[in-house]
Amino acid sequence: MSQMLRTIRAILNRNKDPHSIPVMDGNLSPNDALDRCVEVSGFDAPPDDMAFDAAGVLHVSTGKKVLRQSAGAGGWEEIASLPGNAGGLAFHPDGRLLVCVAGEGLAMMSGDRTDWLRQAGGEALGCLTSVAVATDGTVFLTQGSGRNRPDDWVVDLMQRNATGLLIRHDPKADKAEIIARNLAYPAGVAVTPDDRHVLYSESWAHTLTLCDRQGKARRKVVRNFPGYPCRLVPDGEGGYWVCLFAARTHLVELVLSDTEFRTAMMAEIDPAYWIAPSLCATGSYKEPLQGGGIKKLGLVKAWAPPRSYGLVVRINSEGDIMESLHSRVGGTCHGVTAACLHGEGLFVLSKGHKRLVLQQRGHGHG
Repeated sequence: MSQMLRTIRAILNRNKDPHSIPVMDGNLSPNDALDRCVEVSGFDAPPDDMAFDAAGVLHVSTGKKVLRQSAGAGGWEEIASLPGNAGGLAFHPDGRLLVCVAGEGLAMMSGDRTDWLRQAGGEALGCLTSVAVATDGTVFLTQGSGRNRPDDWVVDLMQRNATGLLIRHDPKADKAEIIARNLAYPAGVAVTPDDRHVLYSESWAHTLTLCDRQGKARRKVVRNFPGYPCRLVPDGEGGYWVCLFAARTHLVELVLSDTEFRTAMMAEIDPAYWIAPSLCATGSYKEPLQGGGIKKLGLVKAWAPPRSYGLVVRINSEGDIMESLHSRVGGTCHGVTAACLHGEGLFVLSKGHKRLVLQQRGHGHG
């Protein structure tokens, strides 16, 4: 008990700790913007990422498949079935579809032909989380973990791993090299519009880092998010939209700081009921954080501690948060893993609630 009290005191006195949870106020103030978006489609399996091809047709990874939006309203057609769960998507300038496949590597697909990138620097690429392509065709990849696959991200968090990689692949030379190691679950990557730098997120460190194309000259653009950042895309105004797939809570931070309790929890408790973030709360009475979410008049209060949450933020080039879209406790757009600015607005994927939604933007937002 005394050890737990010391741990709680340490948490409460972390005002100078750069990783204390930021307060959601100002441009981060909670709202219901994601819940007010227009629903484009629902999915049978949780969707993970999306990308538009050169013709402006939307593609979505879901389960072990990649779907392409068909001409019919809300219709989809399967264009690829893969040996593992499909994750990060991108289109290469030569037209090939790049797919991160759990347990396998990067699939580079063109027509009936599929080439594979399965390792880099002697490391197997079993946990690729995102992919981005420079205009010259150079491919940048993030590998979240060297110990776990993407579906086991909660395990990786609870193990407090930092075994992720940033990888650069030159398809012309068929060469892949690791340009950054020991990253805390990198889950998003983007190439800057000038093609000179790369941005990548680290979920467990709650940061966004800028580096050159060789992985050097690293600089923290965002030092501390209020959630776990993953994929990011340019916003067309010099900044970026960054997805946060779950919000951080003081209870989870406490568990992460207590090795003895965390180890016992992982050994003795069903993973579904760990004190850990989730992409979607089930409502089971066995879930943690139930005490703060007691229903009043039949509704769970939006300010209850979040078991799951929906959040997308827009930052400027300096990392300042300019805008945020939320789906609070009790909302229906949690576990956001991808966003894409295209045509009439911002498309957002809720992996937790298996939905694709659209926020129609004003003229200034493309």
